[in-house]
Amino acid sequence: MSVILGSVPPAIPARLAIKPKLPNPFQLMSGRRQLLQLSPCLRKRPQRCFATQAKAAADHGLLAHTWLTRTPKEITPDDVLSSLPSIPPSFAGPDHIPILLLTPSLAQWADTTDSFFEQCINRLYCKAPTSDPPEPVHAIVAIVDKLPDTPSAPKDITDNGTVTESEGISLLFARTANTQGRAAAPRRLRSSETEEPALVFSFQAGISHGSDNTSLQRAVHEVGLRLANTLFINGNENTLFGTRWSYDPSSSSFTVDQSVELSRCRIASTANSVHNAFELPLHPVGQRREVISSMGNVIRQLAKHPNGTSKDPMPASSELEKELPRYIEEHNVTDHRVSVWALVEPPSSNLQGESDDFQTNLVRSVQAGGKLHRVMSGGGGWGKKQGLLSLDYETKFLGPYERNEFITLDKILSPIGASTAQTAPPFEEKPIIDDLSSLSQVARAGDYIQFYVSVEPDHAQSSRPKLPDSREGAISYQFGIVFDNEMPIDQAGNGVPHKDLRVKPNCFGALSEKAMTYSQPIVPMRPEQETVESGTKLDIPGCRVNLVVS
Repeated sequence: MSVILGSVPPAIPARLAIKPKLPNPFQLMSGRRQLLQLSPCLRKRPQRCFATQAKAAADHGLLAHTWLTRTPKEITPDDVLSSLPSIPPSFAGPDHIPILLLTPSLAQWADTTDSFFEQCINRLYCKAPTSDPPEPVHAIVAIVDKLPDTPSAPKDITDNGTVTESEGISLLFARTANTQGRAAAPRRLRSSETEEPALVFSFQAGISHGSDNTSLQRAVHEVGLRLANTLFINGNENTLFGTRWSYDPSSSSFTVDQSVELSRCRIASTANSVHNAFELPLHPVGQRREVISSMGNVIRQLAKHPNGTSKDPMPASSELEKELPRYIEEHNVTDHRVSVWALVEPPSSNLQGESDDFQTNLVRSVQAGGKLHRVMSGGGGWGKKQGLLSLDYETKFLGPYERNEFITLDKILSPIGASTAQTAPPFEEKPIIDDLSSLSQVARAGDYIQFYVSVEPDHAQSSRPKLPDSREGAISYQFGIVFDNEMPIDQAGNGVPHKDLRVKPNCFGALSEKAMTYSQPIVPMRPEQETVESGTKLDIPGCRVNLVVS
């Protein structure tokens, strides 16, 4: 039996497995997403090579607001405009910039020619400091697949289970100087190699060691998000635009002056503290084994015996070839195709066995620097190619030097400064965190690997990971992957009032059907050790990364 996984672009969503009546919080369900197949023949495929406490000064230039709806067809622009938050005068000027994320059902509102966008800008900046003439203001708008929606009351739950995804709008105010990006290449110059647009949110904190707090290291939490495909909505493959609005004395209002398509946008901020939590709907298949040999993103051999008890090798795909058919048969998976992920841990990892709950161990492992990689292809073969497994090597959407090429939006929109590079912020002048992410070597000999299949997430309030209560001024961020991208909007809205619109202040987030990345600081055990950074790509249906930033 060979394990054959389609070598497909990472944008293709994953397929779930099913497993009824589990004693863990997750209920497995029948799949509808494809990556991994079980087949007796080999098909040739192309090779595919804890909470952070900060002592740095907080960035008080942030403000967030989210509108959620399961009846987008019933929502009017006035419903949202009438509930816009009151913006402090200090925010209503050129030093701050609104970032608007809209879902596809409201995509027409993201058009600068639509009255909603113009009215929104004018209401947000109605308290702008008076000047003669008023300075231009900027805004960023993007279309994302869905917004995270965790119900706060039983009435928010449908007959199909917990509603975790909604249409709507998410608004974040950030400092203009900390919002940078790069203009997209003209369409006539684009090719298949053109980078896919991404939004990146970066939160910088400082970690102190010792009672005297004399040792301070920079720590960054960073989330990267793929955007929605809007080709059949507005003709653009993705929608990510930077806009400039100038004051028109004749109408006493701001009107759009210029708009530019962006390929990248990074929003950075500093914080007093960043707390993180994960929801990773995965179930283990097989046992944790040591990596014996590998090259790049290809795993060649694993240990026959689990948990390092022996170094006798076996082909990397052997366990999956045996365990997946058994798993599918035991749990009556009608569609014999499931998605598989590999958790790769360094040799120093000793978290396994700390808890009998595999979910707890999984989350702790990721928080300690473990990386999740989707299994792309493998199985079968003979000779040196027998039983190879190919893993997705991507862990970040930004290259190591890419952010140095970013400039602020006003310079992107400036005809003179558009081609000039901007000096990076002072805290980036000298990197002081080692990067553990390696595109060339996904797993090394001596690392440990555990395979998982995706399961149905449980986003009920009782099962959500606990985060500290948000302090005054704190913002709750939630990012993740869409779980059910095939559910019609009308079905998702069954059982809700004729018009459903819920407002969540101090909340911001988005979901992607494709993928997200998350990098975090790994706090050392001893003060003399340096803080290191570890990143992983998450494309598990229904997964979440929750951050409370204050």
